[in-house]
Amino acid sequence: MASAAHGPTPDNPGGLPAGPLTTAELAAAVADPRDRGRYVRIWHGFYRRDDQVDDLRLRSVALARAWPEGVLRGRSAALLWGDDSTPADALPEIWLPSTRRSRQGRVYRYGAMPPAAVTELGGLRVTTPLRTCRDLACDLDLEDAVVAVERLCAAVPGLAGRLGAAAEHPAGRGARRFAEVVAAVEPGSASAESTRARLRLATAGFGGFSEGNRIRIAGRCVSLPLADPAARCVVMFPGGSTGPLDGVGSEHYRAALRRAGWTVIVVRGPSTSGSTPRPAGDGAQPRGQACDPGAGGVLLALRSLWPGARLFPPLVGEPVADPLGMWAGRRP
Repeated sequence: MASAAHGPTPDNPGGLPAGPLTTAELAAAVADPRDRGRYVRIWHGFYRRDDQVDDLRLRSVALARAWPEGVLRGRSAALLWGDDSTPADALPEIWLPSTRRSRQGRVYRYGAMPPAAVTELGGLRVTTPLRTCRDLACDLDLEDAVVAVERLCAAVPGLAGRLGAAAEHPAGRGARRFAEVVAAVEPGSASAESTRARLRLATAGFGGFSEGNRIRIAGRCVSLPLADPAARCVVMFPGGSTGPLDGVGSEHYRAALRRAGWTVIVVRGPSTSGSTPRPAGDGAQPRGQACDPGAGGVLLALRSLWPGARLFPPLVGEPVADPLGMWAGRRP
């Protein structure tokens, strides 16, 4: 397995070393000028092989090598700990013990960094998961911070419990914001998309949506990705899970939910932050079927992020498969 410092190494039939490499390392490792032509400059003094992806991981490693006394933090540390929600265009971040001249495309941070907040991961000095969450809470807006912290909780065992304990005794810079982010976190969140949808719905006044609800439908117990059982409304993200509501046979379960009186909203396509939501009735459901005003408001809120979201109302005239609404409640 590749180390965290370099991540997956691309196939390399020529045997050329992967970057990031310093100018001196490149000259020593690659003697043939023709082979050196396969390397691209990341920034002054550092190079990558031309088949390597120029991403946050690569640039974070280069930044850590440029400043061995520094500590990778923020988005860089989160990525190395397993946050899969980091934007592709995020800048590498590092804490330095003293001020340095700022450089384009890099983020330098200063201030207090207790030794207990620093660890080593794959040969790189990084902030601990708990300190990384605190930094993200202070640096990012609320939605992005909650998404990143939840993804870290999914990647780092036991982090959710440590977050809760730390938030009970807030202290220091950003303590109030840290507690606010932790209070909004659902450690069992399945994906960044479901987290964003839950937060966006809560902001729009639909606070009943949560993850991990389970119901018995079509002869088996099914976990719903994001649902409000009281309103009988479920939001699905195709490709976001491996459960029965996604993949082969998913249409069968969606139809069973609609026969049981559930409204199903399917989120498709990439998110578009800041997009103008369309009216809830515009292509939301088949002609002639009424849309519940509450569910229509849910659709409108989701379309502020995913304009392609579609609403499928309960099937009219079908026998109700679960007339008493006997869902099993949230998983423990």
